Amino acid sequence: MPNWQSGMGAEVLPVVYRDIVEVVADAPGPVRAKQIVPRIGLPAETGKIEGTRAKLKRLVERGWLDENAPGLFTPAGRRTTASSSSRD
Repeated sequence: MPNWQSGMGAEVLPVVYRDIVEVVADAPGPVRAKQIVPRIGLPAETGKIEGTRAKLKRLVERGWLDENAPGLFTPAGRRTTASSSSRD
């Protein structure tokens, strides 16, 4: 999976990662792995939630998403929590 770069769209991501990024982008606020799992068509089982959490962390590491609070994911640089910290 590539690191995010300016002008790069989610279409460069593998399908499951693209689905995760789209779910996070469409959410009205920060989301947790257990909220994403059913939205990408997986059963809400511990293994699927943990696997999705690992993918979310990978997306954060590569600049696609932000994790402004433990376990709460948002699109990178688009939303912030009550604190004013951001990656700009």
